[in-house]
Amino acid sequence: MELKTSKLDKAGYKWVKVSKMFDETPPVTASCEINKRFPGYEGLWCKLIMAVTSYAMTKNSVAVIHGPTNCAWAVRNFCSTNYSLYYGNSFLHMPTTNIDQNSVIHGGSEALIKTLLEVAKDYKPEHICVFDTCSTALIADDVQTAINIAQKDCQAKIDYIPSAGFTSIPLGKSIEEVTVKYADMMETPSVILENTVNILGQYKEQQDSSPVKKTCSGKRDGSGMGCGKGRGKYPDDASELTRMVEALGLKVHRILVSGNHDYIKSAPQASVNVISCPTWGLPLAEKMEEKFKTPYLRHSIPIGIEATSKWIRELAFYTGKHKEAEDFISKEILELQEIFDKTKNLVKGKVALIECGRNSQTAFARPMALARALQELGMTPYLFGLHPVELKAKKIDVDYFLWDGFDPQILTGNYANQQPVDITEVVKSLELEEGQYVYFTQDVFPMAKAGIFDAENIPRVETGVHLRRVINAPGRGVGFRGAKALYQNIIEVLKFSSGNKKATLYGRVHGEFYEFGRK
Repeated sequence: MELKTSKLDKAGYKWVKVSKMFDETPPVTASCEINKRFPGYEGLWCKLIMAVTSYAMTKNSVAVIHGPTNCAWAVRNFCSTNYSLYYGNSFLHMPTTNIDQNSVIHGGSEALIKTLLEVAKDYKPEHICVFDTCSTALIADDVQTAINIAQKDCQAKIDYIPSAGFTSIPLGKSIEEVTVKYADMMETPSVILENTVNILGQYKEQQDSSPVKKTCSGKRDGSGMGCGKGRGKYPDDASELTRMVEALGLKVHRILVSGNHDYIKSAPQASVNVISCPTWGLPLAEKMEEKFKTPYLRHSIPIGIEATSKWIRELAFYTGKHKEAEDFISKEILELQEIFDKTKNLVKGKVALIECGRNSQTAFARPMALARALQELGMTPYLFGLHPVELKAKKIDVDYFLWDGFDPQILTGNYANQQPVDITEVVKSLELEEGQYVYFTQDVFPMAKAGIFDAENIPRVETGVHLRRVINAPGRGVGFRGAKALYQNIIEVLKFSSGNKKATLYGRVHGEFYEFGRK
C-alpha cells in the first residue's frame, strides 16, 4: 500500500482540539507575534462592512458613512451582491460625507453636520445611524458632538456605531463591538411583558412586528408554505425558532437586529432573550442583561435534535413552560425518529469534513453547531479552514461550545496569506479513503475537482447559507425542521455519489481555481 504523506503535515499543520488551538494562538492584540506566526494575516472583513450590513436589516432608516467615497462604495458593492440577492432589505440608502485630503487635515465634523441635516430633509427617515471610517477615526473626528448639534434640527433619531476598520481587524471582535451598540438604541422599559421572547443574533434576516405565519402544508406546489415571513417556501431561522417559541405558548416580541427604530428600542420589554447565532446574539444579550436585567439563554444555534431539545428546555426553565416543552419535544422527536435512524445507519463510522469558510476562514459557530449535530449521528467531525486568529477573536463562541462540553478536532496551522488549504491534502492527513467521509461545505466557493474531489465521487452537503435552499426548512438548519432537512440532505448526497458516474458542471469548470499547486 502506497504511503500517503500530506503536504499539510510537512508544512506544520496538525489536528488538535479546538480548546488547544485557542490556547496556543496569541491574543488578537499581539500584532508582532501574530505577524511572525501567521504571515500575511490582515483580516478578511472590514469592520465597516459588518457594521453597515447589520444595520441593513433595519427599516425606514439611512446609514451615513462618514468617510471617503471609496469606503462607501465598498460597502455598497458588498450589500448589492451579498444582500439584495439573498437577504432582507433590498436597498439601504448610504450617503457619505465624502471626506477628502483637506478634511483629513482640518477635520470633517462640519461635513458630517451638513450631511445629516441634508439627509433628514431629503429622505425624511425615522432613524439615521452614523458609521465612521479609518480616515475619520484616525484624525479623531468628534462624531458624537456633530450628531448632538445636528440632532437639534433633525426629527429622526440619530445614533452612532464606531466602525473604523483598523480598530478591530478580526471578524469576531468587529461583530462583538458592533452588536452591543444596538443596546444603546434601546430604552428602559416601564413594563415587562409576560411570556414574551426576543430572538437575538438574526444577522441578515429582516423582520418586523407582524406575526410569523405558522401554516406549512408541505405541498410541493408551494401552496400553504407560509413558514417564512416574506421568504415563501424557503424560511429563515427566525421562522423555525418562532415556531418552537409559540409551541410553548409564548410570544415572540422582537427579532434582532431588524425592524424600525421603535421596534428596536422597545426590545427590553421582553421577559427573556433567546439566541440564534452566538457570534451576533450573545454579546447583545450580555449587554441587555447588564443594562436592562433581561435574562438570556446560554444555548444557541440549535442544530440537531439534542441541541434543539436543550434550547427548548432552557427556555422552559426561564418561563415555567416545562410540560409544554416536554410535550413538544416528544412529538417532534417521534416524527423525526425514522429518518434519524436511517441517516445514523448510513453514516455509521464515517468522518465529517467540515469547512469553516473556503474564502473567508472566519466561520466558527455554524460549523461547530453542525459538527455537534453530526456527532449525535455517530460521525466523527473534523473542522478545517478556520484561521487561528479568527478563532481567538471569537472567544464568546468558544466559551459557549466548551461550556456545552463540545471540543472537536480542528486543523491548526499558519494559513499563510490566508489561503485555503487543499482538501485533498486534508483527506491525506487523516488517511481517509473514498467512502469513509462526507464533505460539508460552508462558503460560496466549495472546493470541487472533476474526477478527483467532486459530488460524483465525494458526498457533499451544502450548508452555506448563500447556496442552501431546502423547501420548508431554515437556511442555517436550526430546530427540528432544520435537523430533518440535514438528514434528508445527507441521505441524498450519499445516494448521488454512489450512483452518479459523471462529474458535475461545477467540478469541471471550477477545477483547481482556489487550490494550491494549480498548474
